[in-house]
Amino acid sequence: MRQSWLDLLFAHWPVPAARLRSLVPSSVTIQEHDGTSWVGVVPFRMEGVTPRPLPSVPGVSAFAELNLRLYVEVAGKPGVWFVSLDAASRFAVWAARRFFHLPYFHAAMEARSDGARVHYRSERRAAGPRVAFRGSYGATAEVAASRPGTLEHFLTERYCLYTQDRVGAILR
Repeated sequence: MRQSWLDLLFAHWPVPAARLRSLVPSSVTIQEHDGTSWVGVVPFRMEGVTPRPLPSVPGVSAFAELNLRLYVEVAGKPGVWFVSLDAASRFAVWAARRFFHLPYFHAAMEARSDGARVHYRSERRAAGPRVAFRGSYGATAEVAASRPGTLEHFLTERYCLYTQDRVGAILR
C-alpha cells in the first residue's frame, strides 16, 4: 500500500498497563516507558491511499482518520495495537476490516488547516455509545529527530502494527 499521513497530532496519556490489559490478547505485551504504559489519540489526514503501483482514486484515496492506540510488543518486536480506528471513508473502513482485520468504524469527520493550526472533528456513526473527538492543534517547535531512549522515540519509532484475525491469531 501507498499512503501519506498529513496534519498529525500525537496526543498521549500515561495509563497503568493493568488498566489496559483487557484491551489486548494475553499473548500481546503492553510496553512501558519509565514505568508506565501510554495511550495515544492520533488524528490526521490520509492522501494517496492505494495499492502500489495504482494511481490515487478521487473520493476514495483521501480521507480523515482518528486512531486510539496502545504501544505493545509481540515476540520481541515493538509495535502498535489499535483499540479503534475511525475513518471518513466507508470504503476504507470496509477494506480495513475485511482484509486487514482492523477495528475500523465509519465517522463523520472534518480536518482543515488555516495555515498555523489544524481544526479537527470526528463523530462515530456506528450504533452504541457516542464516540467523538474535537480539537485544534499546531506545531510548537521545529521538527527534530527523536533520540533513542526518549519518550518521543518510544512513541513514534514503531514500524509494526498488530491485530487479531477472526480465529484469534495475532497478525503483524
